[in-house]
Formats: sequence, structure tokens, C-alpha cells
Amino acid sequence: MSHPALLMLRVWAVFGLMYAVLPFQLVDRSLTLQGFVVLFLFIGAFCAGTLTIPPAARRGGTASPERIDFSRSEAALAVAGAVTVVAFLIDLRDKSVLDLALAYELRSDQAAALLDGEASNSTLAFQIGFLTYPAGYVYAVRAIIFERKPALWRLAAFGFLPILMATMAMGGRSPLLYVIVLSLLAVSARRIYRRRQDGARYKARSTRLGPIKLISIMAIIAGAMYYFVAVFAARAEIVGGAPGMFKVAEEVWGIAFRGPIADALFQLIGQEWTYLVFIFNWYVVQGLVMANFLFSDYNGPSQLGVYGVDLVSALVRRIDGPLVARYFDALQQLGTYGFLPSAWGSLYVDLWYFGLAVSAVWGALAALVYQNIRRARDSRWLVFAPFVTMGVVFSFINTPIGFSNGLVTHFWMVVAFAAARPLRATRSRAEPVLTLGAT
Repeated sequence: MSHPALLMLRVWAVFGLMYAVLPFQLVDRSLTLQGFVVLFLFIGAFCAGTLTIPPAARRGGTASPERIDFSRSEAALAVAGAVTVVAFLIDLRDKSVLDLALAYELRSDQAAALLDGEASNSTLAFQIGFLTYPAGYVYAVRAIIFERKPALWRLAAFGFLPILMATMAMGGRSPLLYVIVLSLLAVSARRIYRRRQDGARYKARSTRLGPIKLISIMAIIAGAMYYFVAVFAARAEIVGGAPGMFKVAEEVWGIAFRGPIADALFQLIGQEWTYLVFIFNWYVVQGLVMANFLFSDYNGPSQLGVYGVDLVSALVRRIDGPLVARYFDALQQLGTYGFLPSAWGSLYVDLWYFGLAVSAVWGALAALVYQNIRRARDSRWLVFAPFVTMGVVFSFINTPIGFSNGLVTHFWMVVAFAAARPLRATRSRAEPVLTLGAT
């Protein structure tokens, strides 16, 4: 795990380079110096916050091994996962979840309903699943990091299945993307834990999940990538394929894909594949663009989480739907509604410049996790590592508590951490050290 400040600077340097190199062109709009200044202020506040946490003292030798009793954590997460599956099965029983074009239309209708101030029509089962499915993220991370031999069926049943059900129920891609990236980051944290447990006996291959599990994970990733491509293709077909989507991008989104590099891609791989290159990279860099627009032009009220936190938006909509409609209409007038605002644009709309303080707190909490992992006194802190890294890397989308129901995800993460109990090992170094988990 890299220091959060260094990771944040690297990530946003890459985003800026991608936007500068790839042939994106704004139509009838331009980025402003004011927008870049405010962006640097927010990133600087995050980095300054990380510096408030003192560096961990270097420990001599190898940290003593410990067992982590995750029995209570696993019970809570497994129950939440089972509830999620049942709730979404009830919610999906009358829906055509495999019709991607229909799912896109339903999402568009939901976005229009928000702008019209209409009340939510989600079922009670969906609302329950919405609060419990993020436990699947935490279950997957905990199992991958701490179990010496993760039980594949339990990982699938309580980790991945709730997320798959949420993906089908909500019709988006964020939950699936989130669990895949978190799982890959958890593998890195697993190496740290195994090194501490095994000491001099540690070998990198001991952290590997084995050929069957590796093939299974690769199959899941391949299936997810196929799903992402299928969703983009289904949406393109609605407007006439790739040519239609490029036209929509220019006329509605205000973003064109032109120039020598674009022409070379059209010639080399054709319109359909060039559209996929365009859309995948646009998802990454649009946060930089939309945040700049918000910093430059947004003059509405502080939305206090309605814009950037799913759970807050859902609660306020049930209390005062027209208020949410007015908030989002202001963003629609700016041409930023429906796009990814990045963490900084989200904080700016919700809190104005008070968001700088939140950025600093976020940086401090990320550094707190980083320094506690370096101290190697309590391995439970490794549970946080994938989520902290994910929050920084995906800051181009939203804050950690705003992306993919992140507020509820972090609740379950804290539950898993607090319910676990570190037990200092009393065995000799030569004896095998057990770690708890469903093995």
C-alpha cells in the first residue's frame, strides 16, 4: 500500500495526462484556470491531511504473528449477504434483468423521475438489499486477506453473489467493478499478512490462491468485462450504433473524439472498437472535466450530501422530492447532471469550500490506516487497506462514501473491524500459525 498522498498525486497526474494525450475535444465549452486552481486546492487539502498523522516508527525484525478471530464479523457479514440475496430475488422476480436495453431505459426513466421530483417506486425488498449488499464487499476482502485457504463456495455465496444480485437489481456496472478491483487489491494485502504470519518461512507463492481459484477469478473478471462491453453496445444500438453514440457525445454531452489519433484508431480498429476506447477512457477523465465546470459555474446551494451520497439522496427524496429535483435541475442546466463529478466536484457541490476540510479529514483517515498497517501491531487494519486504496484511485468518480453506496460499505467495513478480535499467538515460531476464517 502506497502512502495516500503520493498515490493521490500519481493518480491525478495520470488522469491529466490521459486527457491531454487522448483526442478529447470540448464542444462549445472550455476548461478554466479557476477550475484548475480549486482542483489543486482540494487535492492539496487531502495531501495536507495525510501529514497530520505521524509516521509509524520502524520496527526491528519481523512482527510477531497473531491470530484474528473473525467469527463474529463473518457471522454478521454472512447474514447480511443471505438477506441481500433473498431481498433482491424478491425484487427481481417480475423484472427482465437480462435485457440490457430495457435496463438502460429504466435507468434513464429513474434519472428523469429525479428531475421531475417524483417519489421513488423502489420496493421494500430493494431498500433492504440496498442496505445489506455492501457487506459482500467486506466479506470478499476479509476472506481473501486472512483465510489461508479461502473457501471458494463461501466466497462466492457471501462475497460475490450479493454484489451480482445488486448489479442486476440496479442495472449498473459500479458494484461489479468495485468488487473486482477490491478483490485484486485484497490479494496485495494478503501478501502483507502472510509475510507477517510466516516470517522467515514466507514465500511469495504461499499467498497464491491456487490454479482453480485463479482460473475462477480470471473467469469472473472476463465475464465482468464482457458485461461492461455488452452494456455499452446495447446503449449504442438504441441510437444507431457507434456512429450514433459519437453524435450523441458531441451534441448532448459536449465532448468530441477527433484529431490524428482518433483518425488512426478509426482506420486501425474501426468505429465500434474506437467507440469502446472512447467510452472507457471518457469514464476515467470526465471527472476532471466535470469538476472544472462545477468549480467554475456552480452557484447553487450547498446540497449537503444529496448530490454526492446515494443514501442521503434516497432519504431526502422520500422526504422532499421536489427539493432534490431543484438541486439536480441546477446541475442539468450546467450540463453536468448524469456525469461523474469526481470526489472534488461532489464535495464542492455538497459543501462548497467547507469540502476542503472534509478532504483533509479524508486524507488524515487514509494516512491513519496506512501508518497503522506499517506499525504491524494489529493486522485487522489490513481490512481497510483495499478500501482506502480504492477510494483514492476512484476519486475520479466520487468520494469513498459516495461511490457505489460507499457510506453503507464503510459502515460494514467498520463493523467487521470492530467485531474482530486480535489474539496474540502463543505458539513457537516453528509451529504453524492459524488464522481464523471459514477454511
